[in-house]
Amino acid sequence: MLKSLYIRNYAIIDELNIEFHPFFNVFTGETGAGKSIIVGALSFLIRGKADPSIIKTGQDKAIIEGIFTVDESMDKLLKEAEIDHEGEIIVRRVISRDNHNSIRINEMSVTLNYLSQLFADHIDIHSQKDNQYLLNKRNHLYLLDRYVGREDLYRSYSEAYERFRNLDKEYRELSENTYNEAELEYYRFDLQELKEAQLDLNEEMELIQKEARYKSQEKYISMLSGVLDLYDGDNGIKEKLSTIIKELHLNDELIEEVRENIDNIYYQLNDEIDKLKDLYATFDEELNIDQIEQRLYLYSRLKRKHDTDVEGLLKKQKELEDKIAFFLDKDHVLNEKKIELDEAYAIALDHARKIHELRCSKAMELEEEIRNQCDDLLLSNVNFQIRIDETELSPQGIDDVEFYIALNKNEEPKPLRNIASGGEISRLMLALKSVFTSISEVFLVIFDEIDTGISGKTALAVGQKIARIAENKQVICITHLPSVAACANAHYYIYKEDDLLETKTKVRRLDHDEIIKELAYISSLDDSPSALEAANQLYLTAQGIKKHEN
Repeated sequence: MLKSLYIRNYAIIDELNIEFHPFFNVFTGETGAGKSIIVGALSFLIRGKADPSIIKTGQDKAIIEGIFTVDESMDKLLKEAEIDHEGEIIVRRVISRDNHNSIRINEMSVTLNYLSQLFADHIDIHSQKDNQYLLNKRNHLYLLDRYVGREDLYRSYSEAYERFRNLDKEYRELSENTYNEAELEYYRFDLQELKEAQLDLNEEMELIQKEARYKSQEKYISMLSGVLDLYDGDNGIKEKLSTIIKELHLNDELIEEVRENIDNIYYQLNDEIDKLKDLYATFDEELNIDQIEQRLYLYSRLKRKHDTDVEGLLKKQKELEDKIAFFLDKDHVLNEKKIELDEAYAIALDHARKIHELRCSKAMELEEEIRNQCDDLLLSNVNFQIRIDETELSPQGIDDVEFYIALNKNEEPKPLRNIASGGEISRLMLALKSVFTSISEVFLVIFDEIDTGISGKTALAVGQKIARIAENKQVICITHLPSVAACANAHYYIYKEDDLLETKTKVRRLDHDEIIKELAYISSLDDSPSALEAANQLYLTAQGIKKHEN
């Protein structure tokens, strides 16, 4: 939830501080007063890239600050970033003309990428662009899958499809590969060279260590002999520790605990000294430095030749073996790979069919739910359909999904993108938004003039629908319709104020009497007694319906 928003020196805003209601908040005011600028500032706060052009003319920097309550998914990300909070966070952005910009959460600096991730899927700003998103067929499968909500099935299919795709690529490459005798001889030569090298993943590092010890063996022998004599020599550490352990005998719990700990240390120390003794013994062996350096040179030469590390050389050896085997028995290798590919395809197809069946089943539920939402918005003749056609196996499964709609009786449903009426689009988009928002992690929905093309009793239905969304999600709505504004829990009036030097955007939360005056004004540009009475009746009706529905 957004608790408050502070804006300073942003666009034409000098300074604003808005405290929001947890449910339905509405902005009204003259066109150009700055309603959308406030929404723009909020959008910029959570995801906008630094842009000095948003700074108010004549100022050096702009500041936007929001206080948000924290939900479970946000809490997890905040803990990962070691950002402390007590159920809410202060997000503060400063944009300067000299590019000294900052993003802070509870005074800790964060990146824009982290900020965007933190609020991803939590704030939904709905505008005309979002209408295009919902109308676009390419997004319909994603929306249906959001409604289905079976991430486990999609994950299993994705893994199965990826395995099939990789095997298909391998099979096609093998089918297209042909080697001549010269290439085969080249592969055989490289393979023989790698086999004769008898490479080992750990040998090179061991050789490097031996080489370093050989070159410093005098230092090693001097140091190790001194340490071993200090430990094992006459009156050495080992003898002294043994004496201490023998002397510590007394019927006292503390003494017994100390003796036992020292005893453990004694045996641990013996184990470590034994390792040094083993190392010291290696210097009695004759290290053949010529052989060591020859092996190291062989490793170095092969790594340069094949441009890889030791692990890559071992993989290269296996690849060469496979290529030669394929050349010698191409039909058999292809047949084995085809069997593996067909099995992977069958598994992926089985997963895809399960998802298809689930999509078809849930699509009928979604159709019914959207029709019910449309009924609430006085679109009672709507016939909403989700058409699912089977296609070839793809990353999304075997389904091609598109939303169809008929707005009138006895009308053949057409693709959703073909709707022409602005008012019908607004209501239909609100119906869709009602469904998809309810199943999301969104805690704040912003409607920027969703009521375009709507009037009369339809406007009240839209207001009531938004009020229902606000029962579970915080809502901020910009509107020019009194019937929508009348349904809100909190009403903010956005206006411009001129002084001798400039025009400033201001905001004021209206009390009851001011709400009635504002409703009267946007209804009829009139504040006469009859207009005020009509506005009051509208407000009582809207609020009464809300109370009845609640």
